[in-house]
Amino acid sequence: LVIFSRRPLPWAVSANPKRKVEDVRPIFWASRPKSYIYRTQDWDEFPNGRWGNSSSPAFGELNDYYLFYLKSKSSKEALLQMWGEELKNEESVFRVFTCYITAQPNQNGQKVMCLPWNDEPLASETNFLKDELEKVNRRGVLTINSQPNINGKPSTDPVVGWGPPGGYVFQKAYLEFFTSSENVTALLKVLKKYEPRVNYHIVNVHGRNMTNAHEMQPNAVTWGIFAGREIVQPTVVDPVSFMYWKDEAFALWIEQWGKLYEDESPSRMIIKYIHDNYFLVNLVDNDFPLKNCLWQVIDDMFELLDAPPELLSDETVLE
Repeated sequence: LVIFSRRPLPWAVSANPKRKVEDVRPIFWASRPKSYIYRTQDWDEFPNGRWGNSSSPAFGELNDYYLFYLKSKSSKEALLQMWGEELKNEESVFRVFTCYITAQPNQNGQKVMCLPWNDEPLASETNFLKDELEKVNRRGVLTINSQPNINGKPSTDPVVGWGPPGGYVFQKAYLEFFTSSENVTALLKVLKKYEPRVNYHIVNVHGRNMTNAHEMQPNAVTWGIFAGREIVQPTVVDPVSFMYWKDEAFALWIEQWGKLYEDESPSRMIIKYIHDNYFLVNLVDNDFPLKNCLWQVIDDMFELLDAPPELLSDETVLE
């Protein structure tokens, strides 16, 4: 009798028999597996063993499934109670993200149980990062995906384990978030100190893309070593797929959150401003055996933002 651990892979495996060989996915859809499955349903083959250097994965267009797959499981009334019947400023949005991370009730006494990018409760491994996530969300680093670094935990570990018993699992620290152009200007200056340890992708809704990673090469951020098998790498940060995910990630601001409010209302305009002006960022700390440095990167960004203006304005990164 062979007893397997809770999950065969770090993400929910599709029940579709045609996808039974699939064992690699981009990390971006970690909290939206139904959307990923829908957008890839017409693929003839699914990645097995490694993601590869695909220059044009045929992800389905967003318009095909707006009405179904972008719809939250919660009612409009429930979402307004969680996300705010009226938003006064960007800080109102920051507080919603913070309440989701901390599981503390908002000013209405309601717990924020979901966000447009996360329609499920937080993964248990997020507890490893909770304090840091709370701190950065309060200051407008609006996190939608993260994972801690893991160096050789048993595959049967109740929190981060996956795959058959007797193996070991590994992860690079990963952080994905929306933030303002002002923050990105400071972040780009700070990131120069962390190359090549930290890879980044930074993009806005219009497709302005800044990265220090290979434009085609995926970066494995989760892998496992098991007896009698090649190394399994089921989760990657793929730069090509990120540009497809970008469209969906930005669309969720409007389709799920913005449309809760009347056209031209102040609340709708706040969400639209974030959609139009913020950047989507992902960061990978490649030195997984060491202490996660991504929180120090964000701290350095805040320190630069809090410094005298001339330190930030001596070089305009975003024009």
